[in-house]
Amino acid sequence: MDTKVNMDYRFTRNDEPTEEQLQVIMQEVAEEARRGHEAVAKQLIETLENEYLRIRSVQQVEI
Repeated sequence: MDTKVNMDYRFTRNDEPTEEQLQVIMQEVAEEARRGHEAVAKQLIETLENEYLRIRSVQQVEI
């Protein structure tokens, strides 16, 4: 977070955040979204690999 920007802002207030505050907020949201995406992608790859191995083992038993 940029320490030069005054982040004394609350969404419960009636005033709008400054452009600088909004930029910091959006950067934090983007970073959180990237972290979440990475976790979901990793979990999906693990699930696909496990399913591949499961199907492969079933096919070998049938042969």
